[in-house]
Amino acid sequence: MPNAKGGKNFKKGKKNRTFDNKKQLIKKDPEDLQEYGQVINAKGNGRFELKCCDGGKERLGIVCGKMRKRVWVNRGDLVLICKWEDMSDDSKCSIIHKYSEDEARRLHKEGELPENFKLHLDEIEEGGLEDDYFSSALPSGSSSESEGEIDLDEI
Repeated sequence: MPNAKGGKNFKKGKKNRTFDNKKQLIKKDPEDLQEYGQVINAKGNGRFELKCCDGGKERLGIVCGKMRKRVWVNRGDLVLICKWEDMSDDSKCSIIHKYSEDEARRLHKEGELPENFKLHLDEIEEGGLEDDYFSSALPSGSSSESEGEIDLDEI
């Protein structure tokens, strides 16, 4: 009697199948000391510098073992963190979930994130003045135009 369910490769990869329900959005649980954070900088070895939504505090976030080598966290990503209970200085936390861009927009729309929270890290002006290499090379005090011009015949 032939196998009605499939051929030779029917059972191949059956264990790795996961059905992600994208409609269910993971939100923070204040009882478990969870908070939202944004990745500012990567430090290496699964450690990241985070800016948290609880007053703009900066923490060192460490990727949990379940996410390590499976989920790639980049600069500017919105993540869910869990604060460490036994720490007295409250400067370290674990990264337990990474939100996609769509999920981050949904959280912002539902009011879970603060009003002044920027989803894209490029919109944040940290230093105020950006390095502008295409601005004029003349200092702002010099008003003489002949000094700034180069005559090609002299070269």
